[in-house]
Amino acid sequence: MTFGSGLARRLGPVLAATAFVLAGATGAHAQEVTTSVPSSAPLPVGLSLVSQSTWVGLRETFMMKLRVDDPALTASPNAAILIQVHQSTTSRSGFDDVIAGTSLGGTLSVPDQIRVSTLPRDGAGNLAVVFGLSGSGVRPTIGVTQPGVYPVEVQLVNTGTATQSFVTWLVVVDTHSGQPIDKRLSVSLILSAVSDPIVLPDGSDDPKVAAEMKPGGRLDKVAVVLGHTAGFHLSLVLGPETATAWRRLGLKSPRTAADFDRVRAAALRSSTELLPSTYVPIDASAVIAAGLGHFLTQQYSAGSAALRAALGASPPAPAQSDFIDPVPTSDAVVNELRQMLIDRVAVRDPALIPVPHPFSPAEAFVLDTTGGDSRGVATAPFVESLLLGNDPSALRAERVIAALAEVAYETPSIPRGIVIAPPARWVPDVATMLTVIGALRTLPLVQSATLDDLFSTIVTEQNLGADVQRRLVPATPPATPVDPVEYQNTADELSAYRNVVGTRDAVVVEGETALLTALSTTISPERAHDSLARIDTAIHAYTSSVTADEKRITLTSRKAAVPLTFENDLKPARDVKVLVHLDSAKLLFPGGADQIVTLKPGSNTIRFDVEARASGTFPMTISVTSPDGRLAFGSPVTVSVRSAVFGGWAVGVTIAALVFLAGWWANHFRRTRRNRRISTSQPAPAPSA
Repeated sequence: MTFGSGLARRLGPVLAATAFVLAGATGAHAQEVTTSVPSSAPLPVGLSLVSQSTWVGLRETFMMKLRVDDPALTASPNAAILIQVHQSTTSRSGFDDVIAGTSLGGTLSVPDQIRVSTLPRDGAGNLAVVFGLSGSGVRPTIGVTQPGVYPVEVQLVNTGTATQSFVTWLVVVDTHSGQPIDKRLSVSLILSAVSDPIVLPDGSDDPKVAAEMKPGGRLDKVAVVLGHTAGFHLSLVLGPETATAWRRLGLKSPRTAADFDRVRAAALRSSTELLPSTYVPIDASAVIAAGLGHFLTQQYSAGSAALRAALGASPPAPAQSDFIDPVPTSDAVVNELRQMLIDRVAVRDPALIPVPHPFSPAEAFVLDTTGGDSRGVATAPFVESLLLGNDPSALRAERVIAALAEVAYETPSIPRGIVIAPPARWVPDVATMLTVIGALRTLPLVQSATLDDLFSTIVTEQNLGADVQRRLVPATPPATPVDPVEYQNTADELSAYRNVVGTRDAVVVEGETALLTALSTTISPERAHDSLARIDTAIHAYTSSVTADEKRITLTSRKAAVPLTFENDLKPARDVKVLVHLDSAKLLFPGGADQIVTLKPGSNTIRFDVEARASGTFPMTISVTSPDGRLAFGSPVTVSVRSAVFGGWAVGVTIAALVFLAGWWANHFRRTRRNRRISTSQPAPAPSA
């Protein structure tokens, strides 16, 4: 079931703009925080909610602050406020109907109309309306005698013109029975402080991301909310790259620094659970499908180290649970987390194949994947959606509070829980969130919980005596912005370079960060390619500074120590250890074809033992690499070798051939002369008859 938005559309003009006053129930539950309405916002004709008691106990009082959007309407002596309280909703479907504006249910109480002229006003001109519940002794009285979640319709009437109404909620709790609530509903709020990678390939900051951390930006609002969560149990996804940039930008802006201090304080509280996070935002299903899943461990490790550095301390005990976002996801992601010893996961409800539930889904289940089982919980989109929209802050907050109370009242004897995870790029309405957090601190029906707390508290849903098993919706993961082959090649190249120069080299440090950033699935393919290209360019500038000369070599003896020249033009000047590989089909290398040498800055002449196998002119290839052979310094160089000498066996063969040839000619010559003598000494034959 999903909360609809019909009522929001029906009442939109009335609720489009309003001030916010955070007010708890009267007496022990009262709180108030005020913000102003932008003067540029057009005010609709009608009535809007400014604040109200978020919940009340039986026999206590219910208070609302209202704003008449057109002050002229209150000039009529007959203008009045009409309030109708409807029967408590007893099911999720009934609650949904009220939210959708399709049915408010029967009317429980219709107090007399209250003339606007008799209502007190606060300093901002808001009207204060107070009702007593049955037994409170306060007039006017609402006939509410039982705990529940009651729709309350409020309308401005008798103004001489058409006006509109809105529907809010009266959450009533029995606080006088002396009996504690049997099983409170655990509410795990997962807040996200994550942005896209801020550092562009050229080293500058992305202005759009930087703006999110400035006053009024999205992350600024997240920081304000987190600043009001002291003692409140919640789970936080804090992007390591985001935290690093936020801290850095705070060095130049006191306001940005104050925001980051709020976030840091929240992250280090014992009541906050800091969930595992990759260094940059990553859709793990896409990365794994691209064959780059083995880089996720590095992402988590780098993320943990970056957070410790940014926060200046280690967070509380590491979380035993994690939240998988976005949708869709895959079995491979869950299996990867299981390899990291995390087998309790929260997933967004749309990522799961739907199953029927007798009540609102608020229990754990067995998440069945190809690699095994994990314990899972689903987020509550029917609650999360109530935080969105353009309705007044007080009204949005009260809908969330009423929804949680409705779920809590469904099965109060079973320990259940709700996960509320607004979207990662959500822009929070600060007033709405402060109202919700304030109510969750005091509402006896619920208790705030981290994700670990939730898993430790709630039961696993049962169906016919067996644990409910759920599976992820099969889906094709999206493509990664980075080319997998290019990424792997660049990662290998940087690793080889690191083995040569060490981990503190500037190119290594910057390259590792660029490599982490390029794996983000929130950047463009062009940006991913540019990040990798800068790594390749920096390494090429290093390797091209070490070269071998292509001069001609002449051998004057069969065995020789030939001089080869190498240039080391590294900047700054420093020694470099390299592997020289020699290759020729007509040369032997007594000392080995591979030799490790150290090149000093400038020109280096090093002799290598060779042995000629033949005479003539032939090529020899010189390759220069890192000692492990993984990093090539320039392209292989081919030099020309001229051999003008013979080995002992070659001389013997040549002399034998000459002796044989001389003997053959001498023998040929003697035979020729003898044949001629014989021919001339014999008489001519007689002529035939």
